[in-house]
Amino acid sequence: MPYSRTVGADGDNKPDDVQEVQAFLNVWRNDNGLALIDEDGVVGSITVDAINGFQAARGGNGDGQIFVVDCSDCDGGIALEPLGASDGVQGQGDGAGQKEACEAARADCAAQANCPPGTLQIGKCYCWRGGESGWTCTVKCGCSSPVA
Repeated sequence: MPYSRTVGADGDNKPDDVQEVQAFLNVWRNDNGLALIDEDGVVGSITVDAINGFQAARGGNGDGQIFVVDCSDCDGGIALEPLGASDGVQGQGDGAGQKEACEAARADCAAQANCPPGTLQIGKCYCWRGGESGWTCTVKCGCSSPVA
């Protein structure tokens, strides 16, 4: 079962999670020509507004929360590694629960990355309530250099 914690309005707001979500939001904001927010690990009105704006644009329910989901046990065999803002591609998926949505996002990401066997790196899922099935998740992934 994956673990998940919330960032945003009435969330768990662990500083490391908050900073990860702020960085995640900044990638999306940059791609959409929006001003970047501080990646300071503190949830304030600017971070909550950024989450709400992201949710509104991506079909969320507007609860002001992003779930940080470590789905390392979801589909096995994929190494979890931290990915930078400019690394790799992004996958998205829907599901009835966080695990299913994260697995769908990971499968979408892996298909887009098309990495040689044993080189796929994949990050944590960022999930929100919404989408066709109840949950939507997105995840970044990329290929590492093969080890000789």
